[in-house]
Parts: sequence; structure tokens; C-alpha cells
Amino acid sequence: MKELWESGKIRIFLSVLLVLVMLSLFTRNVENNIVSTSVNTLTYGLSKVSAAAKERNTDGMSYDELKDEYDALSEANRELRARLVDYYDVKEENARLWKFYELKKEHKDYQFVPATVLRRDSNDEFYSFTIDKGTASDISTGDPVMGENGIIGYISEADANTAKVVTILSPQASIGATDKASKDTGIITGSSKYADDNLTMFAKLKSEHKVKTGDIITTTGISGIYPKNLIIGEVTDIGYDTYDTSYYAVVKPYEDIRKITDIAVITSFDGEGEILKRNSD
Repeated sequence: MKELWESGKIRIFLSVLLVLVMLSLFTRNVENNIVSTSVNTLTYGLSKVSAAAKERNTDGMSYDELKDEYDALSEANRELRARLVDYYDVKEENARLWKFYELKKEHKDYQFVPATVLRRDSNDEFYSFTIDKGTASDISTGDPVMGENGIIGYISEADANTAKVVTILSPQASIGATDKASKDTGIITGSSKYADDNLTMFAKLKSEHKVKTGDIITTTGISGIYPKNLIIGEVTDIGYDTYDTSYYAVVKPYEDIRKITDIAVITSFDGEGEILKRNSD
């Protein structure tokens, strides 16, 4: 044995064995560290998820209870949106009413319904349009239609929820009118010659008329179809109709009828239909 130790072979063997043992221990420690780190990381993540879940459900509510609460909140949200839409509708309606406040203040006998232009007839060269109110709002055929600054036309047809407006730019219009300065009377009616320029005609003037440019034209109210003194527009020119040998004035309405969006329909007024009633009697 002494010879074996002194030869050095046993010392080499023991040295190699020691190295192998140390390597084995080192490797095991490294693996243990990796596994430990991985386990710790996973455990930390799970603990965070668990903590978050506890924060979200601190009162111990069940899934069904949470779903019921969510559904209730969703329904409340829908109701709030609906009320908001109603609020905007009322706000818009009030804004339209305010536009015609002065008209109502000056003519307390007027009953009118504010409305909005829904669409225009692209095939109509006289700019007729359809509004968003009808017979359900007490609107009737023949009712006068106003803008904020003057008369627009009349209701030519109506159903429950909409109505069509023929404008004073159209030859279908026939409104008794007077010149406030000269007292000359005539008929407001449209013409294809002037409609695209937002102009209409004060027709059937007598040869000795005294109408001048700048004069203001209003309704006469004689027929009982339109109230008296509704503003129509201002005279811009005087012409002569060779076809029926009569004079006329070109009138520019105080509203741009081609672009108007908000109107008011006069549904009743003092003196409405009186001439028609007398004629029928």
C-alpha cells in the first residue's frame, strides 16, 4: 500500500475523484438555482394574479352577481344615452322656437309649428322641399310657411309626419301682396327666369303704379289664406310682361329660400279663412 501511495497513482486517482465530486455538486447547485428561480418567478406571478382577483372581488361577489350588476349598469347607460338624445332634440326645438320668438311676440294670435327641412326635390327648379312635421302636428294643406326673416311659401300636401312646401319662387304661388310705400297691390308669383337667383315677381301691377326699387313688399291678408303684413322681400327691379301686357316688380326675399333649413308653419291666426267662409255662405 505504501508503495502504491508513493507511486503517485493513488494520489492522481483521488484527485480526479475529488474533482468529479466537486463538479457533480456544483452542477447540482446550478440546476437547483435555475429551478428555484423558475419556481419563484411562477409563484410570484400567480400571487400577483391572485391579489388582483381579490382586489376586483373584495366583497366576495359570485359570477352571477357580477353579471347582474354589469347588466344593470349597461341598462342604466342605455337610458342615459336615450335621455341625452331627447335633451338634444328638445334643445334643437327650443333653438328653432327662439328664432321665431319675435314673430310670436308681434303676432300673439299666431299658432305655429317649427320644423326642419328633411330633403329637397332635385327635379324642382323652384326649390320646393319636404319638412319633418305633418298633420300629426296640426299642419294642413294651404298653411303659410315662414322663415326667420319672411315668408317662404305654403304647404301643398301633408301626411302624418311630413309635409311638402311650395316656395314663392314657384309659379304655383299666388299670394296677394302690397307695396308698403306706394300702396300698390299685386300678386307674388315665381318664374323660371328668376328662381335660380332667389328672386320672385310682384306681378299684375297697374300701368300707373308707383313701385320703386328698395320698396318692401308684404302680404295683404285679404284672402284669409295668409296673415296680413307678412314680410316677403324687397324690390330690386321693374319689368314689363309683353305676354299679358302688365308691369311687374322683381322681388328679392329676405330669406335665401334655396338654402333655408329651419322654418315655421303658421297653423292658425286671427281672420284665417274668413273670405273663404263668406264666399261659401
